[in-house]
Amino acid sequence: MQIFLVSPAQITQIPALQARGAYLLHCWLAQPLTQLAIGRLGRFDLAPGHYYYVGSAFGPGGLAARLRRHSAVEKRAHWHIDYLRPHLELREMWAAVTDERLECRWCSVLAGLPELSRPIPQFGASDTRCGGHLFYAAEAVAHIADTLRQTNP
Repeated sequence: MQIFLVSPAQITQIPALQARGAYLLHCWLAQPLTQLAIGRLGRFDLAPGHYYYVGSAFGPGGLAARLRRHSAVEKRAHWHIDYLRPHLELREMWAAVTDERLECRWCSVLAGLPELSRPIPQFGASDTRCGGHLFYAAEAVAHIADTLRQTNP
């Protein structure tokens, strides 16, 4: 299975992204956030740094549709990430085309990395038991894509 590094401009240029799969967003928060409301999860304080969000795309339009949505800043909040996204600079997106649900496997692997922590329990995990799909690191984790590649079936 191939993992694509995708910029917002490339989403429509990669035909494989019309398929289902898993993805990881790498975002940057420049300023601290205080008491940010995240849907029914509550209010949270977030430190500046790197945020990684794991998701899946199994609906119409596949990965391309989901990545286009996450690339947009102005939209109605539907998922937890939609509440946080207006405050983040999207740095990179990785996408794996697969019919297998890799979301929880990726979350489990990322949770084992000492550089990462989960800043908001259950963030993005309303439909899974992964413990949360949002991860934080003060410094960028350069080997994160390689780590995801190693978890492929």
